Amino acid sequence: MKKSLPLFFVILCMALCVVPSLGMTFWATNERIGNEPETPFPAVKTDEGGFNSNYLPELGSYFEKHLAFRPQLIDTDARIQSTLFKTSNLDTVTVGTDGWLYYSSTLDDFLGRNTLSQHEANGIVRNLELVQEYVESQGSKFLLTVAPNKNTLYPGNMPYYYQKNASDEHNRDKLHQALADSSVNYLDLFSLFRSQDEVMYLKQDSHWNNKGALMVYNAALDALGKNHNDYSSAEATRVKDFHGDLAKMLYPSSSLTEYNYQYGIDEAFSYVTQTQSVEDPIIITENPSASGSLYMYRDSFGNSLLPFFANAYGNAHFTKSKPVNVALDNMNGMADTVIFEIVERNISWFLESPPVIPSPKRVLNIDSTIEGEATVSGEILEANRMYLALSASVDSGLCGEDAAVYLRVTPSGGKAVDYEAFMLPKDDNCDNYVIYVPASDYADRELEIDVIIGSGSSFTKVYHASVDKIDSVK
Repeated sequence: MKKSLPLFFVILCMALCVVPSLGMTFWATNERIGNEPETPFPAVKTDEGGFNSNYLPELGSYFEKHLAFRPQLIDTDARIQSTLFKTSNLDTVTVGTDGWLYYSSTLDDFLGRNTLSQHEANGIVRNLELVQEYVESQGSKFLLTVAPNKNTLYPGNMPYYYQKNASDEHNRDKLHQALADSSVNYLDLFSLFRSQDEVMYLKQDSHWNNKGALMVYNAALDALGKNHNDYSSAEATRVKDFHGDLAKMLYPSSSLTEYNYQYGIDEAFSYVTQTQSVEDPIIITENPSASGSLYMYRDSFGNSLLPFFANAYGNAHFTKSKPVNVALDNMNGMADTVIFEIVERNISWFLESPPVIPSPKRVLNIDSTIEGEATVSGEILEANRMYLALSASVDSGLCGEDAAVYLRVTPSGGKAVDYEAFMLPKDDNCDNYVIYVPASDYADRELEIDVIIGSGSSFTKVYHASVDKIDSVK
């Protein structure tokens, strides 16, 4: 009997390991967990008819995501690790104390790791200044707001080992320093939430609760000077029925709920789009009893904001597109209000993917010329094919902390036009910039491009290049 125990144990372990795979025939997992993308069964052949060289890795990924009892297995493992070892079995979720969960993508911000340089923070704000300039040139109002990471406002329940390693250098501070010297119309939600005595974020979710969403809505429309219903007479009911996004990721088979606030507000708006949920990437609403129009770039923090803003405006367009396609989305006329809402951990997006607007024209008087190092390239902008994206990589030694970069574009047989450029992320020893110009003016023509650096009222040409015709058909 004693000799058969090891063999029995081995057989039992092998049987348990095989069950999730064999069980796919009857109990396959078909629902996604958390924010996972869809994982379809892979095709053996590509669209061109050749063999799919990624077939086996894709097949492995498919089986991994569709194993029988996968949510239950993940849930059980998560409970063991979070209860006994106070840690998470998912890289995406950080287990805190007292039942608090945090989104792990906020750790860099919390710890002060991989921070932006002040030059990059200045570039983000300058990019937003150019967007605001464009919006206001169309007779509309602009507002920027940044949703704080949960552990920025409520760090007390973060694991102790992260508390000890935290740095004093944070992207939000660099952004605020740049905003303080800018013209951007900015609503400071960091100060707003810190002024409140109560916690307005959810313990097992990465977002603010509905009371926090209502506060942000009122603060934003107050900042814009728009008359609106502030719902001060609405009675808030505290209901334990909310399933947090982090809890669903960590414990996918459990029905954990937490308290949130319900206001019982009548939704006077209706959806123009075929909307499945507030998570949809593009949502358009209308409210015949309200006035004004809204264009809001938002992320998941905007989910709880959407009903309030949709009630407040006659027409509202909510988008999660990246880059923010301001020019294309507003082709039929700019909304009278444009709001950018983004979470703290993603503020670099406005550097990585500048909003798509026609780059502003300038009139420059060049004071001097030097021979600097740079490269210039161009292509049709895939996000909006009405524009060419003309890019320049400039030796970092030529650009000061607050320098602006311009491209003078001269088409064959045409006149030179100066455009101020958006800043892009730094690459090796180069600062990168891009302008968006009408394809109808510059595509299919040879171009002469001068790179100009501006410092105060002084402008220096540092590079000249010829660019071959950019095919508008491709």
